[in-house]
Amino acid sequence: MAEAKKARARVTGASAKGARKSAPAAKTETATEQLAMTEFAPQPVLQPEAPAAEAPQALQRVRTDALRKVMSEAVNATARGALEVHDKIIEALQAQSDAAIEVWESSLKAPHLSEAIRVQTNGARKAYETASAQWTDIATTTASWFHKSFEPFQTALHRQDR
Repeated sequence: MAEAKKARARVTGASAKGARKSAPAAKTETATEQLAMTEFAPQPVLQPEAPAAEAPQALQRVRTDALRKVMSEAVNATARGALEVHDKIIEALQAQSDAAIEVWESSLKAPHLSEAIRVQTNGARKAYETASAQWTDIATTTASWFHKSFEPFQTALHRQDR
């Protein structure tokens, strides 16, 4: 029984020494992380009445708020762009299917085989031109969507460079 108490006391004493040793290491890691963050992020103007202990927390809060704002703008731009591209794709597919049905209907109504071939040829040419224009528009809209999604990040990075 007494031996168990001594063993527990030794473990407790050793863990207390370990805790004392790990506390400075934790402070050093936190200080290193804060130093790394201050090197890469812009330095906002702090209020002079803020105590020195609260300055890193205020700086971190400003950075967090700025990152949150940039992410919110990027998410909004991404959602708007995705909806716009989605709508254009749906419109293109509907237009292409309507054009295909129209070509087949008109070719079936043609009185002669040569007329049906002409209707098919003209319909295919018009469908190709229309589809090319629509998919070019979709590609342009997609490129614009990606550009608008990255604009908040680019703006934030340019603000840091100043």
